[in-house]
Amino acid sequence: MSEQYAFWIKALAVGGGKRLTKEQAAPLGMTSEPQPGFYRRRVKDGTDLPVAIWHGAEGVLALEGDRPADAEAIWTWCCNWPISEDTYRAVAEAGSAWPGSDPVVAEQVAAIGHNSGAVDEAEAFADQVEAAEKGKDAYSRIGDDEQLASAQSLRSRLLELAGEGEKKHRKEKEPYLEAGRSVDKRWLPVVKRARAAADEIRSAMSQFETEKLRRQREAETARLAAEIAARKAAEKDNAPPPVVASPEPVAVAPTPIRGSYGRAASVSVVNVVTAITDHDALYAFLKDHPELKNCMFDLAKRAVAKGHSVPGVEVQEIAKVA
Repeated sequence: MSEQYAFWIKALAVGGGKRLTKEQAAPLGMTSEPQPGFYRRRVKDGTDLPVAIWHGAEGVLALEGDRPADAEAIWTWCCNWPISEDTYRAVAEAGSAWPGSDPVVAEQVAAIGHNSGAVDEAEAFADQVEAAEKGKDAYSRIGDDEQLASAQSLRSRLLELAGEGEKKHRKEKEPYLEAGRSVDKRWLPVVKRARAAADEIRSAMSQFETEKLRRQREAETARLAAEIAARKAAEKDNAPPPVVASPEPVAVAPTPIRGSYGRAASVSVVNVVTAITDHDALYAFLKDHPELKNCMFDLAKRAVAKGHSVPGVEVQEIAKVA
């Protein structure tokens, strides 16, 4: 029986319940044939459905949510997102929320399509943004990866609301160009609030990822220092160099942040100039630039962002959530 689930077991071990990247999936020998196991599929409205695939008397069978599904039709949409059996049964059978879900997002997604036609669209939109906006306080400081995923879920919902608001705003404004200012007043302030709330969440997420990256760098530096010290001690005693058990490789490339709702947030490691430490050295690097007196600090930031090693400035490595 376990042989039937070999792909799923390997994929789950690699992904740990998260969606596999192309680099992670490539060595697993993924095929076009549906493989038994438990998976997660994101559909067009941004929600996720639990998927179970198994071999039955009639061939390969599948459940998507609470409905039978064509395993071959959905396989390519869920094969890179294996989940544990416990997670599947909690979501599919017990009705629990996905790990990393946000309560505001879950409530709003459940209510989609159930609004009364008598409710003003702009007022309903404002109510949704206000509810989602209040939820951002829960992520003012992020403490772990599960909370990070929940933060991304709410951020995705806020950005989705902002996008929906902008689309509806444009549609309503088109026939009424003369009344454009009044339409702007109805929609854009609320859109800006949604984006501002999403940006506050992104800032907290970036701080968390930056701190995590710093700890990873420190761990790797400490490991290398220990190995060098051990070798020097062995050379001093004229003894064979000891075998130092290296820990698991430190992950230095941040992975995308995936919530239970909306798109994933990419994370990139960038170098950001935070201060000028040597004006003379900086001037030597930028002395031929015509705008030197007014934008020396700006030019240093641009040069660092382009990958240059700039003398005379302090550069801090941060994790940037996009």
